[in-house]
Amino acid sequence: MEIYVHSRVGDGVKLVGAEPSMTVGELIGREGEAESEAWLEDADAPLAATAPLSDAGIQHRSHVHIGTCRRVTSRVRYGGDSKSRDFAPAATIASVFAWAAGPQGFALSDVERASHTLTVCDTATEPARSAHIGSLIKDDCALCLDLVPKERFEG
Repeated sequence: MEIYVHSRVGDGVKLVGAEPSMTVGELIGREGEAESEAWLEDADAPLAATAPLSDAGIQHRSHVHIGTCRRVTSRVRYGGDSKSRDFAPAATIASVFAWAAGPQGFALSDVERASHTLTVCDTATEPARSAHIGSLIKDDCALCLDLVPKERFEG
């Protein structure tokens, strides 16, 4: 089978081959850094290292995050204010956007939500909605994002 492995190593995501009988720990050992754990995309808890990939819920073309941060403190800035929440490193930018634009975040209207996006703080880098937040962090298990109008990046 093939698995999309997301990490902060290299370009962030790569497609790797693996046998369904391989354990999560073996995959981590091959693809991760020391002290790493693995998460299925958008899962809140890490996978058991002793579980075979197939038993852990990893299927052909699954997205798995491998990294050393158990939680990523995600701070989103908008309109001079900021809000923070901890996410698992396999949370996608789409999940962080849903929180930031939703009632627990900045409570954007449907119109505002459709016209905004997230960028990495103080840059023009707009991560893909499918990017794992753990792939975007540097060394401190924290990520800063700006909630900005899309018009700044279109046209």
